[in-house]
Amino acid sequence: MATKPTPTKTPAAGPGSPQKERREDDVITRARRKVQRAIEDAEREHRNKLLRRRIELATAGVHAYENGKWAEAARDYLGYLNILEDWKGVAHGGLSPSLFDAKKDIYEMLLIAAVYWDLCKLFDKTQTNDKQRDFRMFLEKFVIFSKGSPFQPLSAETLRKYIAKNKCSHKTEFKNAYKLLGGAKCFIASSLIDVTEPDTLNRLRRFRDKTLAQHGAGRAFISWYYRYGPGLADRVDRLPDPIRRTLGNALDKVALLSEGWSLSAPVEKQIGCRRN
Repeated sequence: MATKPTPTKTPAAGPGSPQKERREDDVITRARRKVQRAIEDAEREHRNKLLRRRIELATAGVHAYENGKWAEAARDYLGYLNILEDWKGVAHGGLSPSLFDAKKDIYEMLLIAAVYWDLCKLFDKTQTNDKQRDFRMFLEKFVIFSKGSPFQPLSAETLRKYIAKNKCSHKTEFKNAYKLLGGAKCFIASSLIDVTEPDTLNRLRRFRDKTLAQHGAGRAFISWYYRYGPGLADRVDRLPDPIRRTLGNALDKVALLSEGWSLSAPVEKQIGCRRN
């Protein structure tokens, strides 16, 4: 008669057995993962709340600015920028267009430029060194976020109108910013934008592009102007205000005459040459 084999018993997992240690490790690993997911979810929700908060702060800043509550406007605008800096992982003043998608984030970039512009005006009257450094940084950021964007012409015109009011304390800085955005090659006209009519610069540009640039003599004049214009503009900047206003009025008249001249005669007659 065959002997029935005795079944082998699996040894119970004791306190120090490999099986129990593995089970404990698995429990700890799952618990750690659960805690990590909870932390990541909390951080994501916190970031989403902050990003929603940024629009609230920007809107509150606009309303405060419109109602003359300058301190509140500055606080809300700076809070908006701080959230964006935290979101992009940059230090204070570290925002740049390269951190944003030029197409998807175009409205955000427009809002950023607008916030920097209002901060420029808020800090324009400040006297302390720290505040003046902030002013220059805000103006630089306004130019950086405007230059090369679809709203660059709007930013340039906003600058021109603000300078033309003749109420800014940092006129030189604003005029330099304007030259970067809209008047890089119109040296003297840009120097006199605070004492000329709104359409003068555009009229002179049209005359340059539609009349002077179409013929050799005109192009020669343009080249001469590009060479010596910056030096002339620096001299104009240093003239007393009454003389600058007189020059501005004269430039307004020249601009009007140039526009009428461009419309009334062919290019060859205006320049005094024949077409070959």
